[in-house]
Amino acid sequence: MRARTRRIVATLAAAFLVLTALTACTPAIEGITGLTVDADGRPLAALAWCADEPPDVIVLATANAVSPTPSGAPAPSANWPSWPGRDYDVPRDVTSPTTVQLPGFPPDPAPDRRAAFRMYGVADNSSFTTHAVTFRLPELAGLRPGSVLITTVVRNDEVPRYVSLDEFARLGSDEC
Repeated sequence: MRARTRRIVATLAAAFLVLTALTACTPAIEGITGLTVDADGRPLAALAWCADEPPDVIVLATANAVSPTPSGAPAPSANWPSWPGRDYDVPRDVTSPTTVQLPGFPPDPAPDRRAAFRMYGVADNSSFTTHAVTFRLPELAGLRPGSVLITTVVRNDEVPRYVSLDEFARLGSDEC
């Protein structure tokens, strides 16, 4: 009986330690990621943060699970192979908010218009990350220099939203 009790207590203690270790490694969200365009219409990553330093890297990849396209068609399409994604370095001397060029994006060959992408910033030591933006290439048409596409959550669905650069900066500073 004692041996059984010891095994149960040891199992519960091990499970508690594993759970504590897993939750302790979750990075804090200390900023926001968006998408904007330059004067020539080329996409740029937009970052605003409240951490002491900017994120080190912007991660851009295809999105696995996103809300339906505005037309209600399922996404992503099987007509376009999965893009391996890219990491973009954030210059160390930038201040919030900032933009970062995305060389090689959009990918060539062009993806199916229903393909979704997800982008976020992260510190190299995983101490913090930024809210991600999820988007499709047709949503770039609504962007103008000075406007930023972000993703908000409405009733558990990711919804694209266009904000001014000033509002984007405020949203980033409000994360802390």
